[in-house]
Amino acid sequence: MKKTFLTAILPLLATALSFAQNPRQYYHIANGWTDLNISGKIAGKFSWQLENQQRRQDMQGDYNEATTTGNPYHNLNQHVFRPWVHFQMNPNVRFSLMPFGWIGTNRFKDGAPSAFFAEYRISPQVILTQNIGRLKIDNRFRYEFRWLGQNESVDDKSFLYGGDFTNATFRERFRYQLKMTLPINHAKMDDKTLYAQAYNELFINAGKNVANLNLLDQNRVLIGLGYKFNKFLSVEAGYMQQTIYRFNNANKDNVEINNILQLNLAVNNFEQLFSSKK
Repeated sequence: MKKTFLTAILPLLATALSFAQNPRQYYHIANGWTDLNISGKIAGKFSWQLENQQRRQDMQGDYNEATTTGNPYHNLNQHVFRPWVHFQMNPNVRFSLMPFGWIGTNRFKDGAPSAFFAEYRISPQVILTQNIGRLKIDNRFRYEFRWLGQNESVDDKSFLYGGDFTNATFRERFRYQLKMTLPINHAKMDDKTLYAQAYNELFINAGKNVANLNLLDQNRVLIGLGYKFNKFLSVEAGYMQQTIYRFNNANKDNVEINNILQLNLAVNNFEQLFSSKK
């Protein structure tokens, strides 16, 4: 038992010591993310969800400040498409599966896209919910199986389900998110409710052959506000700071900090939008 514990904890301790001792080079990039989130019922305790997200950025090519435009929506960085199937076991436990996700990403050089690669992803997930008064707390656990395709010319590929997976790189990643949601002008999330939200999400690389230096992949912190118009429509706006521990330069010391304006539109109970009114 002791041997198993030490085997698991020593790489994490080594990573923590490395982070504490080594200086880092931090690069700040302005981003604008927009998300369309559509969901509906299937039957019984089953439901579905589609996420379609565009992530744009004012990219500093090779972290060169001379290429900065001041516009966080200047370049398309990623297009994320994630379908989900959910099973709500009870009000406090929800199991989910993303059977087939697609992410298209641009690589940048000198302030412009220089290459494109796509990723396929499968993700099981569980969310544990608890309520303390009007405060809702979600603990989200997600595991990602990822197939990263090869670099391709940006002239040959669009962000519409392309990708070269003839020699894909397989990776795994664990994500934990702690999220808090607080209605402001109502005791519950009723119609016409203004609410505040905040979360922190930690990304840890997993699987075989992950170097100690690369165990910690990234961290996201968000604070924001939302407004629920009714059971069909909600909007959200927030500021996110995404810290990505790249460590892929010569000195293995580069850390990317993305300062993100996030705008979300959620359409719920989609199947009822077109049902005839009684």
